[in-house]
Amino acid sequence: MRRAAIVLAAAAALTLGAATASAQMGHDGHGMDDSALSTIGVSMSVSAYAPSTIEVLVGDTVQWSNDSIRAHTVSADDGSWSSAQIPSTDSFTHRFDAAGAIAYYCKLHVFMRGVVNVERILLGAPKEPGAPGRPYALHGRAALAPGAPVTIEADAGPGFQPVAQTTVGADGNFDTDVVPRTSASYRAVSGTDASPAQQLLVLDRKLAASARTRGRRVTVSAGVAPASPGATVVLQLRLKDRFGWWPVARAKVDHHSRANFRLRLRHRYAARVVLTLADGATRLALSRTLHIGPPSR
Repeated sequence: MRRAAIVLAAAAALTLGAATASAQMGHDGHGMDDSALSTIGVSMSVSAYAPSTIEVLVGDTVQWSNDSIRAHTVSADDGSWSSAQIPSTDSFTHRFDAAGAIAYYCKLHVFMRGVVNVERILLGAPKEPGAPGRPYALHGRAALAPGAPVTIEADAGPGFQPVAQTTVGADGNFDTDVVPRTSASYRAVSGTDASPAQQLLVLDRKLAASARTRGRRVTVSAGVAPASPGATVVLQLRLKDRFGWWPVARAKVDHHSRANFRLRLRHRYAARVVLTLADGATRLALSRTLHIGPPSR
């Protein structure tokens, strides 16, 4: 069968979520190359550090950038370290090599205060909601020896309970899947070390799809409920030469939780829309099957 000539234009707008104050994936420097370490940024405005509280891993470096017109300092409350005056557009960095909560302030504006929570194990913040009964990948990093066991625990109300096991990799990272049933807090535990908890929102979402055809031009519209701005949807066609369903376009639903796919088809196909995690592969919801393209003659 000749493959369809498909011209795809996915019309969708992505609404970005608020930035998290947690450190992003990186490495602890536990006997590893320094190139694997993380640098976490903090902005200094006229009167505040932003974010004022951050979580970093042992071995990480924090960089404070002065984005204001005032000079500032970054000075530990206990006097163990301090920057000089940092003029506008300049920056200061400090590496944290021991676990603990480090409070700091600006000597020039003492009302400016911040905290760096230095952990030996961190679980990455989920970037999007999951779906009941569907696998969800969690990622983290640890300042622990490679091979150290890590238990993922979840708390949906009665307290934290083990739900998955993994180990620290040679690069200091760890990964595992959980299968959530409802929204819950998750943490990573290894020995006496436990990460701060991260909330995973779980939604039972429904996906509706419809199609309009004008000659060879087809528009497939999809809507997600409850509203999920920025969620990933994938258009699939059932192609004989691909032996089944095949992804032909991907889009993000807009602030109305809708997305449109526009195609030009020579033949008629079965089509469906799939709601996925950001990887475009982990299925969260599925629309009904549509039949799109010019009518058969």
